[in-house]
Amino acid sequence: MNLSDTAILVADDLSDSERTLLELTATPAATLLGAVSMILRTTLFADEPAAWVDMWQARPDFARIEWLGGPELSDVVALLAAKDYEGQIEGVPGLRIGSCNDHTAKMHWLGSAVPVELQLTRQLS
Repeated sequence: MNLSDTAILVADDLSDSERTLLELTATPAATLLGAVSMILRTTLFADEPAAWVDMWQARPDFARIEWLGGPELSDVVALLAAKDYEGQIEGVPGLRIGSCNDHTAKMHWLGSAVPVELQLTRQLS
């Protein structure tokens, strides 16, 4: 197969197994994790990087992010929450803060038909 052949590939070229796996993994929670990771890609790995980071979806409407060390939880929540500065959106559009303490936070993403809960946990050691 060469590059010109890829232009004619269509969804019908997916196997039943591929289609099933996509239905299980291409969820609103996965979309949210993609948006979050775009914003956090430098934050969690910058001046004081996290020792480790893990992101996963537990269900189509539930995602989690955990990290060890690195930025404070409140800083990450503030970075992720949607903010409108005179028409300029910062953070993840549709992501709202539910609750936050020193170690865990719960946020809600309104960017899909079914809201997605995002739980954040910062491990100290």
